[in-house]
Amino acid sequence: MKTIIALIILTNSLFAQTKTAVVNDLKQPKLVVGIVVDQMRQDYIYRYWNKFGNGGFKKLINDGYFYKNAQFNYVPTYTGPGHASIYTGTSPATHGIIANDWFVKDANKITYCTEDPNVKTVGSESKAGLMSPKNLLVTTIGDELKLNTNQQAKVFAISLKDRSSILPAGHSANGAFWFDGSNGKFISSTHYMNQLPTWLNDFNNLQLAKQYLSKGWNTLYPIAGYTESIADKNNYEAAPNKKDTAIFPYEYAAQLNKNNYEIIKATPYGNTITKDLALACLKAEQLGKGKQTDMLCISFSSTDYVGHSYGPRSVEIEDVYLRLDKDLEELINSLNTTLGKDNYVVFLTADHGACDVPAHLMDLKIPGGYVNQEELKRTVKTFCQNQYGDSLVTSISNQQIFLNESKMVVMKLNKFSVEHALANFMLSIKGVAEAYPSEVLKFENYTDGTFKYLIQKGYNHVRSGNVAFSYNPAWMEYHNKGTTHGASYSYDTHIPLLFYGMGIPKGSSVKKVNIVDIAPTISLMLHMSFPNGTTGKPLEEVIAK
Repeated sequence: MKTIIALIILTNSLFAQTKTAVVNDLKQPKLVVGIVVDQMRQDYIYRYWNKFGNGGFKKLINDGYFYKNAQFNYVPTYTGPGHASIYTGTSPATHGIIANDWFVKDANKITYCTEDPNVKTVGSESKAGLMSPKNLLVTTIGDELKLNTNQQAKVFAISLKDRSSILPAGHSANGAFWFDGSNGKFISSTHYMNQLPTWLNDFNNLQLAKQYLSKGWNTLYPIAGYTESIADKNNYEAAPNKKDTAIFPYEYAAQLNKNNYEIIKATPYGNTITKDLALACLKAEQLGKGKQTDMLCISFSSTDYVGHSYGPRSVEIEDVYLRLDKDLEELINSLNTTLGKDNYVVFLTADHGACDVPAHLMDLKIPGGYVNQEELKRTVKTFCQNQYGDSLVTSISNQQIFLNESKMVVMKLNKFSVEHALANFMLSIKGVAEAYPSEVLKFENYTDGTFKYLIQKGYNHVRSGNVAFSYNPAWMEYHNKGTTHGASYSYDTHIPLLFYGMGIPKGSSVKKVNIVDIAPTISLMLHMSFPNGTTGKPLEEVIAK
């Protein structure tokens, strides 16, 4: 009898422990903060490590989990596709954001990834708010969070760029806000709301953009100490304001006299004002203070604007990152003060990297080069004219060639034969590395890591072109000063990925992970469905046990 009683007690105890374990396993953060640093190469972490403070990037790495070999698994590596892929857990082949702008075959014109003439600007008289996520074909983390909580969770997104706010926010967010350079204010569109919240109007009335720009921009520390960068005066940089010489210090009185605040995007103050708005949103909306998990998506865009103008080896880009480190520290400290580290999760990554300035590389006897886009178009059209009696080309954009398929039907041309001939011809053009007709991208299955695989993951059967091609490493369609991105090479695909906060272990890994793995990982942390187009896999190392 005593044995039976003991067994009953033991069984009840085990059941209670199991029940407690299940309940504890269902614990989830009160807030998820997604941070995207636009155009951040992975090597910047190492390059500037000794100059970072202890509370920004270093804190996320030392007290969180660092994936050292995070990669984009598609091309082209642009801002729109990057933000969409991070928050949907899938690539452009599925989510449909194949570039920042792309040629629409039926309309015979270029469209912008978030443009929407059926909505209105909120917070400005300009057209900068005629934007929505209508071109995004799938749900985001935020959309699934809203569905999972019966719309009770709050989801907001903030960035200087419209696409860097709208695509992370998704379709059903409470708000997405971006910067309007014509008035120095953050705005939205009627897709999300009919008027700005009072707290945002109060924020805009502070005129922080004017205050920051009135300071001008000089280096945070004595310029002689910026030894991780090339000389401030060089032949590889072009200031965003073409009248300026690309050397410190910079003054913005001329822009302020014209009430033009667009220039703040290409200064470190663009990141700082984004951080200021994020803190204001956290406080006013009481994010993380309710019964449900909330989400805040922050994208720091000034790193991209500065990177394009000055390149990845410039004093300007170094200064931007040293200042961003301080902005991150302030954000983390605020989260720790208001919520506590064990009540929120942060992930930080980038939407793409950047290439070294080809002119700089060539001066160092390293291969690189430039392609004249207009000359390329003429060459391709001339080939088609000579071969078929018609230029056939309707657009060449994002390293894809679009053909007039209706005309080819009338001319009784075999589409695949034309595509194959054109792909073979592209290989004769200086700087072109590879070219593929749509047929092989639609019907073949390529191995992960190859260019064919990357372009296939970026190829949408409805929206993409007839022939896709790539340039050699460090070749680009761009000016001979500054740089760009969009390639399949590691300088564009290798980006940082950091997790920090509730349940995140300290550690790091060198295993290859993909950008599309973030969304399913966060979804598992929140015990909800993956975004409905997800193709990525959860990252086991950071999922709380």
